[in-house]
Amino acid sequence: MYHRHFLRRLLAIPATVRRRSLSTLAFDEIRSPPDRSYKFTAFVLHGLLGSGRNWRSFSRSLASSLPSGWRMILVDLRNHGRSAELGCFEQPHTMKNAANDLATLIESQGWNWPDVVIGHSMGGKVALQFAQSCSRGDYGQPAQLPKQGSCGFWTLFQGKWAVKIVMEKLRKFCIP
Repeated sequence: MYHRHFLRRLLAIPATVRRRSLSTLAFDEIRSPPDRSYKFTAFVLHGLLGSGRNWRSFSRSLASSLPSGWRMILVDLRNHGRSAELGCFEQPHTMKNAANDLATLIESQGWNWPDVVIGHSMGGKVALQFAQSCSRGDYGQPAQLPKQGSCGFWTLFQGKWAVKIVMEKLRKFCIP
């Protein structure tokens, strides 16, 4: 009874709700080894109902398998993972707006544009939209396309040997 009375009083109090504009997405950064500087950046984008943490083990393994100088940015896309706690994403929740969120993250952190964008399922759609928007110049002059893409390369399996195949693909990229 007391809780119901308290809740009624709380709801009767006038409140101002301010919308926060997007300043960033939640993300984790993986470097191998962690204390070294990096030359190249890969964004890793999760699928629907996932989060960047779903790709942590894979990204650690991939980063440690590549030549040094790589960092992996595991992004929590809008309304997923820790980014869901921000509650500041304007509608509509489209692939285009999710790709715009990546550009905003890059600019807000002062990063260079990523060399590689890896996406799984919905994250793959966001990665393709991001590349398309970069190619059209939607993010302005400084935006750069990821160096290479491997459209059509699908991995329908799991396990440590999946890292080996992805690593072989990444080594074939022409990175200056």
